[in-house]
Amino acid sequence: MSNDNGLVDEYEKLEFQKKEIEQKEGEIKKKILELAKQKDIDTLFGTRQKCSIKEYDKVIFPEDKTHFLALIKKKGLYDKFSYLNYLKLSPVIVRGEIDKEIIDLTKREKAFRFSFKEIEK
Repeated sequence: MSNDNGLVDEYEKLEFQKKEIEQKEGEIKKKILELAKQKDIDTLFGTRQKCSIKEYDKVIFPEDKTHFLALIKKKGLYDKFSYLNYLKLSPVIVRGEIDKEIIDLTKREKAFRFSFKEIEK
């Protein structure tokens, strides 16, 4: 095994800390919301910043979208509200499994993805 000068360990530590921070952030948001509701206000003040809380309607779509999608198509709304899935299209372009005219309109550059796996001892 080659030595990474501690870079992999440092990166893994940061990823772990990021997850911990995101969890803590969610807990604090929940407490802020509870406090704002308790005080019946929509703005809380810290020492340097204020936090505005705005309620909004979040749409929850059906888990099984078959009927929903069929109805959207039947009502003629599909083209207006559909979009191109670049995450699925990209690997097809990379593998050359799509029309060359489409491939020719794209560019390629190298990118890197990082992942971790426990070292078996």
